[in-house]
Amino acid sequence: MKRLAALCLSAWLALSAAAAEGTEPSVDLEVREKMFLTQIMELNINAADYLGKTVALEGMFMTVETGEGGPVYRLVYRQSPGCCGNDGITGLEVVWDDPAAQYPAENDWVRAVGKLEQYMEEGTPYLQLRLLSLTVLPERGLEFVTQ
Repeated sequence: MKRLAALCLSAWLALSAAAAEGTEPSVDLEVREKMFLTQIMELNINAADYLGKTVALEGMFMTVETGEGGPVYRLVYRQSPGCCGNDGITGLEVVWDDPAAQYPAENDWVRAVGKLEQYMEEGTPYLQLRLLSLTVLPERGLEFVTQ
């Protein structure tokens, strides 16, 4: 019993130290650069399999304002093929629990880690990442992805 208590205490101390150092939480799905488009499509097609999981992705940050008094959306995305050539964007909406949270500047390259959620808007389901961390990175990855 003492050994179990010691192991539990060691695990708690390790988690506390990681939190104090600002390390990111354990990730269930890492959306990789090489398969970015494919993995985002997988999340959307099979959302029920991923809801509540911790997802991480890197990309550009963007805020979309829908007009005076309308909703504001924040995205981590990459450019991708679209309906008219290379005009698509692929990524996830991100949101902090705190409505007064500070977000990065437009077009900053970020790493987002959060829990995948689904919400309904006008009868349509949408995915969003409830952020655990959002970090501006000094080095950019591929801005345009095809797979």
